[in-house]
Amino acid sequence: MNVKSALFSSTAVVLAACSAEPTPEVTVKVASEPVAVSTPDTSAALPDGAYLIEGVTVTEDGEVSYYTRDQIKIYSKGRFMYAFENALTDNIDVGAGNATWNNGVMVEVPRVNHDGPVSGYSFDVAIEPTAAGFKQSIIGMPYEGGRLLDMVEVWNTASTKTSPFDGLWSLEARDTADSGMTAFAETKMIGGGHFIWLQNVAYQGETAQDFGYGSFAVDAEGNAIETAMVSSMEEYEGTVNEVKMVLIDENHFTQSFIYNDEVITQSYVRM
Repeated sequence: MNVKSALFSSTAVVLAACSAEPTPEVTVKVASEPVAVSTPDTSAALPDGAYLIEGVTVTEDGEVSYYTRDQIKIYSKGRFMYAFENALTDNIDVGAGNATWNNGVMVEVPRVNHDGPVSGYSFDVAIEPTAAGFKQSIIGMPYEGGRLLDMVEVWNTASTKTSPFDGLWSLEARDTADSGMTAFAETKMIGGGHFIWLQNVAYQGETAQDFGYGSFAVDAEGNAIETAMVSSMEEYEGTVNEVKMVLIDENHFTQSFIYNDEVITQSYVRM
């Protein structure tokens, strides 16, 4: 068994290897003038919820590219998380942290990404609410190799539903009888009737990082249904998974699921 086949999703019904990266639709042209950035509407804060990207315009050294891709972003309880397959880096791109609304600007302070914990970064994200969701602008986004990109993203609201489990969570404990798994870290975001998970795993000397996201519904007894939409793990997409969730207190919850006739329980603490 390799590390990929050892990975559980947060809903953990399917174990699989990484899937192929979605191919973005790209149009490139040389810009005759800078891309205009709209002045944000400062009259109201962006509602907590889950948002799906419609498209992103990237400007680098006067060259403009337009991408469409599968990407989600969730804002909930002063936190954010996003996830997608990044065609610019040929890798998964996942980040999460604190989010503070300040007069038309969302101040995002990352605390974790696909490589692990991060610190020392803060991004002022100009957000303009729209009828369908919002428009997000980041000017001078740093990338590997000293690249600086201007990005304008259009997002559509997926849902603004709430649940008692909404927020950003870090895995504290995970019971497993598999001695080959030497490390398992997970960050999970719930909000707007959707979820995102990010995992970093070491299994039998191999390491892997994966993400998944989809829709989320839970009843008053904590019986949750997670329907996978997009993931870096093939065969996870489209699965419908039953999870038993228990809110221990405001800052802790557990989730349990059945895999190979064994009940797996994971414990989380609020970030």
